[in-house]
Amino acid sequence: MPIGGVIAWASLAIAAYFLGARLPGFVPLVAAAAPVPIALAIDMARDELGYWKQGQKNPVNQLFLRFITVVGLIIPFVILAAQEAKSLDLLILGLAILAGMIWVPHGWGADDPAGFIHFAVRAVLCYIAYLYAPEAIRGVAVAGAAALTYVYAIFAMKKPSSVR
Repeated sequence: MPIGGVIAWASLAIAAYFLGARLPGFVPLVAAAAPVPIALAIDMARDELGYWKQGQKNPVNQLFLRFITVVGLIIPFVILAAQEAKSLDLLILGLAILAGMIWVPHGWGADDPAGFIHFAVRAVLCYIAYLYAPEAIRGVAVAGAAALTYVYAIFAMKKPSSVR
C-alpha cells in the first residue's frame, strides 16, 4: 500500500506544480483514494493477492476498511472549508491529513507502530509545508510531504511475509 501512496501523492504534487490554480478540485480527492486501488493493481501484477483475498476473515482488513468509511464521512467538512476559504491548498492539506489518519488503526491492528508514526510525521510535515511553503507551491509542498511519508512507511512497516 505505501507504494500506491507514493505514486498517488507524488502524482498530485506533480499535477499541482504544472497546473497550479487550474488543477481541478476533484484531483486531490482522487489522490487521497487512489493508494488502495493502486496497491491492489500492484499486488495483482505481482500475483500476491493473499492479503486482499482474506477480506472479512482478516480483522486488520476490517478495521482498515471501516476507518476508511469514518474518514470518508469527515471529508465533506474539508471540502466545505476549502470552498468557503476558496483554497485548493486547504483541500489538499485536509485530505492529506485525513488520508494519513487511516494508518493509525491499521498500525494498531497490525501491532505495528509504523502506522502511528507515519500519521504523526505526515500531519506535522503537511502542516509545516502548508504554513511555510511559498503560496505558489503550497499545495505541491503538502502533497510532496504526504508522498514523502510513504517512503518512510515502505521501509518501516512490517511486511506480510515477516508476520506470517
